[in-house]
Amino acid sequence: MNTHKNARLTYLRRLEMVQDITQRRHTAEQAGATHGVSAVTARKWLARYLAGGAPALLDKSSRPARSPRTIS
Repeated sequence: MNTHKNARLTYLRRLEMVQDITQRRHTAEQAGATHGVSAVTARKWLARYLAGGAPALLDKSSRPARSPRTIS
């Protein structure tokens, strides 16, 4: 897995954080503090996990799909 330099958590750490919330009954605030991210970020990763399972936690490119102002 190629985690970009600005990623706060790797895939395994995101999965661990989500499992803290879903299985260990931690709040988003507790899980976020434990893993060094905000509660908002913890809830964002939880929502992605609930919508798409563990694969939804994998890294995705931050490159825009299209750039309308680029010269062709």
